[in-house]
Amino acid sequence: MATDLPSYQSEVLSLTHVANDYYELKVKIPAGLHWQSGQYIRLGLPTKAVTDQKKVRALSPAAPEEAGYLQLATRTRQTPSSFKTQLLELQPGEAVTIYGPLGNFTLPTLDHPLVMFASGVGITPLRALIQDALSQKTTTPIELIFTAHDYHLYQADFEAWAAQHANFHLHIVKNRQAAQAALLATTQHYGNTADYFLSGSETVIDAVQTFLTTTGAINADQIHRDVLYGY
Repeated sequence: MATDLPSYQSEVLSLTHVANDYYELKVKIPAGLHWQSGQYIRLGLPTKAVTDQKKVRALSPAAPEEAGYLQLATRTRQTPSSFKTQLLELQPGEAVTIYGPLGNFTLPTLDHPLVMFASGVGITPLRALIQDALSQKTTTPIELIFTAHDYHLYQADFEAWAAQHANFHLHIVKNRQAAQAALLATTQHYGNTADYFLSGSETVIDAVQTFLTTTGAINADQIHRDVLYGY
């Protein structure tokens, strides 16, 4: 439960409608809160009347702590939950509660290739991991396979990083067939010398892991998962 976790009071810096039903929330880092890239926090809205059974929701920062703020992103879909409806009404300066951090979806030692797969808003923890790795001036290969049907969140950032860093390769895909082709190419190139990081909905991540272990012959212990549950 969130009440069993360390909690911090903070405030909203900005809420931006990025595109379609994607939104980005920036929150001030409260004193004492520290996290590793890839971990997640739980967000509470103490000034709002959330009617969902779950009053707090898990969100993964999309940038390392060194960015100087909590960079969070979400999407509403066609029927937003009470939590998301209330979140979209937040104003700069409004209070929020941060619980955590949680999770171990974090960078390994940067001495072997990283293959990262994201579906939709599952890109958020991977953006933080990639930015963190590149900031360490690593030369290890980093492959990002990013699939979405409509909009690829943070695509401009990834394109800029790919132009600046010869070891970072971006694969933007829009359907299952293209995603599998990109995954197969990376498994054929790197095999079990790479770590594979997967982030997205449970259905998608289960399917990708099965593809990697069967078609790609990747060992299960080389695969790291971050499942995003709908809210």
